Amino acid sequence: MEHPSTATCAICGTVSPAWPPGQLPEPKGPPDFDTRPGDPLRSTIARWIQVCPECGYSAEDITRLAAGAEAIVRSPEYQALRTDPDAPEQARPFLCFAHLLDKLHQHADSGWSYLHAAWVCDDLCAEPPAMSLRSCALEAWQRGKAVGQSFGDDLASEFALVTDLYRRTGQFEHATVAYAEGLEVDDIAAPVEAILRRQMVLIQARDTGCHSMSELMRNRPAQV
Repeated sequence: MEHPSTATCAICGTVSPAWPPGQLPEPKGPPDFDTRPGDPLRSTIARWIQVCPECGYSAEDITRLAAGAEAIVRSPEYQALRTDPDAPEQARPFLCFAHLLDKLHQHADSGWSYLHAAWVCDDLCAEPPAMSLRSCALEAWQRGKAVGQSFGDDLASEFALVTDLYRRTGQFEHATVAYAEGLEVDDIAAPVEAILRRQMVLIQARDTGCHSMSELMRNRPAQV
């Protein structure tokens, strides 16, 4: 894959090929229930993160560095994730970034990076690591909520997302609880309510598969 630019690592100074951050196409297709965007954006996931080939620093922009990040990246724990046999190679940059963010107490963002790693695993049909990474995302978001960090647009959207991740990992009892709590949120947006009600059907069917907003569009009553 050709890269249109280069990036200089803020930790070790290595210059390597990189996609510039933020230069991504807009999605045209509908997202999945876990917010994974439609194409063409979803096909660019390998461009969402930069990786230094020398020290392994993974971030959206490796030319920038948060306070305390260098020590985390150079730690044995972080370095071990670069070759983690339980995660596909393509997912490890997101896994490393998630670990870094979590150690920096940016738990909400960490959860999203774990979920992005799970999406990479989905593309590779690597179901066990995808399930494990979704569980890591849930745990990171729980840590974030405990200190007042939000990870969604609103509370109902967070419950809808959590419901999907619990369902995808086969934790149907937790998914049912999240579904019910989501429907109790005041002023819930109609699309979010529709997702939650569809989730209950999937939970009852013990369905752990990927589902898209396109399903709700197909089932929408015709306007008269």
